[in-house]
Amino acid sequence: MDFSLAAQTSLQLSQVGDTLHLEFAGQTNWDYEVSKGKDKGAFYYEIDAPQLSDTQLMKLKNFKNNFVTKMDILPAATGKTKLRIYLESEQFEAFDYLTDQPSKLIVDLYRNVDTSKIVKTAKADADPGADQTTKGDARKAKKEVIFSDKVKSGSPKKGSRKPANDTLLLDPIGMQNAFLVASQKNEDTEPNGFSKEVTFDGGDPEFNRFNIADYEISKDSIIQSKDNIYLQFPTLKVQTDYLDKIRTAGPIYNILPEDNDENQQARLLLTLFNNKRYLVFLKTVDWFFKKYEVSKYDEIIRFMWADTLYAVWLETKNVDYFDLAMLRYRQAIEKYPTTPLLERTMMLMGFSTLDRGDILGTLRLFQSHIKNNPDSENKDIAMLAMAEAFANLNQTDMSIQTFEDVEKNAKKEKFKIQAAFSKGDVLFQRKNFQGAIDSYDAAIKKYPQEKNNFANALFNRAAAQFELKNFKESLDLYREFLVKFSTHKFAAYAMTRAGELLEILGASKEKVLGAFLETHFRFGESPEAVVARLRILSIKMKGMKPKELDKAISDISELAKTSEIANIQQFATIMISDGITKRGEYDRSIEMLTRYYQENPTTVDRNLFTTRIVNNICSKIKDQIDAQQFLEALQTHSHYADNWLKLSDRFDVKFNIGKAYEVAGVFQESESIYKNVLNKIYSIKGTQQEKERRALESLPSEDELNLRLSSVAFEQKKFNLAYDYIKNIKNPSSLTEEDQIKRVVNSAELLEQKGDLAAASRYLVELIKTWAGEPALVAKPYLKLAQIENKMGKKEDALDSLNKIANIMEDSHLVPKFIHAKSLELKGQLELDLDKKDKAIKTYSALLEQYEKEKPLASIRYRLGELFYAKGDLAKANESWRPLNTPKTDFWYKLAQEKLKNTEFQDQYKKYMKRIPAMDNSEGKSQ
Repeated sequence: MDFSLAAQTSLQLSQVGDTLHLEFAGQTNWDYEVSKGKDKGAFYYEIDAPQLSDTQLMKLKNFKNNFVTKMDILPAATGKTKLRIYLESEQFEAFDYLTDQPSKLIVDLYRNVDTSKIVKTAKADADPGADQTTKGDARKAKKEVIFSDKVKSGSPKKGSRKPANDTLLLDPIGMQNAFLVASQKNEDTEPNGFSKEVTFDGGDPEFNRFNIADYEISKDSIIQSKDNIYLQFPTLKVQTDYLDKIRTAGPIYNILPEDNDENQQARLLLTLFNNKRYLVFLKTVDWFFKKYEVSKYDEIIRFMWADTLYAVWLETKNVDYFDLAMLRYRQAIEKYPTTPLLERTMMLMGFSTLDRGDILGTLRLFQSHIKNNPDSENKDIAMLAMAEAFANLNQTDMSIQTFEDVEKNAKKEKFKIQAAFSKGDVLFQRKNFQGAIDSYDAAIKKYPQEKNNFANALFNRAAAQFELKNFKESLDLYREFLVKFSTHKFAAYAMTRAGELLEILGASKEKVLGAFLETHFRFGESPEAVVARLRILSIKMKGMKPKELDKAISDISELAKTSEIANIQQFATIMISDGITKRGEYDRSIEMLTRYYQENPTTVDRNLFTTRIVNNICSKIKDQIDAQQFLEALQTHSHYADNWLKLSDRFDVKFNIGKAYEVAGVFQESESIYKNVLNKIYSIKGTQQEKERRALESLPSEDELNLRLSSVAFEQKKFNLAYDYIKNIKNPSSLTEEDQIKRVVNSAELLEQKGDLAAASRYLVELIKTWAGEPALVAKPYLKLAQIENKMGKKEDALDSLNKIANIMEDSHLVPKFIHAKSLELKGQLELDLDKKDKAIKTYSALLEQYEKEKPLASIRYRLGELFYAKGDLAKANESWRPLNTPKTDFWYKLAQEKLKNTEFQDQYKKYMKRIPAMDNSEGKSQ
């Protein structure tokens, strides 16, 4: 039943068996009180809690169930609600506690089974009509029919049985000494139930392949790991097999034959039970109790009935059978509080409820049992179970205190040791990582001989060091765990984490991938190896073909479904997106991350996803800049500027946008951005923030920014300022090769503007000599040298420099297109100046053929036509000019047509002149 509220506080009610569960939500700090009382003989609990809405209060007034007789709403202080819940009997008790994340107030009203009260009324509940003989026969039947071993005729003396190791024992006579006995140490197994068997690795038994030397550790890699995702693996708790032992060491029931119908029917039920004909038993037992309302076999059949329901639950996992089994057990021990099966039944009920996650049920059962049976042989085991239950309720202090009580007062050393090594589990589970480490260290110091018997202490210490960012210490502990517990199922987690730690610490990609591959090889598709498999697929995505990629994505999604690790779906999404990002498919990765973010707004790790989305955007912009796609880079930035990039303060994004504006010719905007980035870098210089930014972003250096500022200042004809920026470059050799060349070219251009052409030429010649082995890098200096040589009147030298560019392009095809195009244009002009028209025709033709589709070259096409025209080849001139007949090049086309028309006129005029008679001769003759 769920009541939704308009008020701030909400309340959810539910009933589980004989428990009323009240769950208040909506407050951060809870001011409440739970009390009990009586009103005219009616028993009630009163809850003073934060105010509920009027609508909800009306619904609460009408709430009833089989044990709540009514609810009253009483006057309360402002902002409060006072609930009075009337219950059918005083057997009910209250248990209240608070939870974090989310913050809730929980109140449980439950029926308590107190056998001490029932004992007093047990005799009164006997059949008043039965005589002494019948009662005596019933007692005799009890001794004879409930056994833990096969029984011969007659009964052995009490205590004649010897305890077996780790087995629930039931004494043949009355079985009033049933208890769990501490086992003698088994050399083949550990106390935790883990095999000591290890896989010996003859090549590297110490797992040194997962080690990394201190000098190999990269601080930048550690910083970069902050943006990565690492799942928190399950806590490895001290494992016990108490429940399994209780289940397998059940009582052996026996009914001695008698010559009467009741005995035959009882033995029929026993036969059905022993033959595991459970469903038939359940139908028959109802008939039996209807026929024999009072039976001397009542006790044995009631316990068989409960055991049958429990067995059906184990087979079907139908929770209804479990609830019925618990009900029948409870009814049996209420009716027979002194039964020899009391210990076994209470232990079975308690550990079964704990196994099912009914923590409050576990606490109620064991607290009641210890209270009513303070000398129980199973007290220490019950206390250990209660400590675990408190831990699962996040009642850390109560859990630790209970473990300490066991460690101090337990009768057997085994339980003291278990308690000592369990305290660290509780602290680790509550994220008190340093406290967990200290607790494990204290347990090892106190019980050094047990160090290698408790895998939890080693695994959880490694995990705690990981959470505390002590990565090298964590790696060493995980390696130790692999050496000592290589066949433990948590070894897959340890090996996976070792691979992740190697990556964090800066090991090679091959070493990291090797750890993940070995995890997959050793542990296959087990749930514990899923994370390693996901990382392998993500790493390999970059080189996959499209069909392989789709298969990998499908595999990752399916693998994630097999794991119960918290946040595994989020992890799988990030692994897929990371793999796609490595392929350069940024838009696809962004879309995937954004969709998951929108579909899971309350559970998603916002910082993790936001950082990844921004990283994808930044990488896309950088790749577009590197590919000379400057307009596309500006469009990408504009698309995300008002959403994902709005709150981002990444310096590298601003720097790349500045480069885009620079190439686009918007020099003033570019200069403003470069200055802003340079000032920010100056402001964090020498700080931890600078180290982190340089590790996480593609930050430019101060020298690179000064170089860029020099270029944009030069373009704005701020030559003195450009020169100052060049002088600010402190370590030219730290620049990239391309930027080192750019620096010299910029210097040459400044010298050119000052009129010192000879010095500019020398700069470039020396630069070309230095970088002669890198032809792709010297193309631009050759072009600049040719331009300066042309200005100096050294046209042949200039042509020679331009021919070097042509040779580089022919040999390597590594010359940037815009430099090659400019070199061809200048080469054609120089050839015209030197009256090498045929070579100029060849150069211009090559220029048009290669670059006319990419840049406007109408003037070059017109000039090519003019060259053919000057040679008198009008057909080729006309052919050259014909492509100019477009709206964009109409001006040049009209000029060409005027030339052609003028040529046609001259041709017609010459023909006309040839047809006119020689006037001079005729005139002479007439005279």
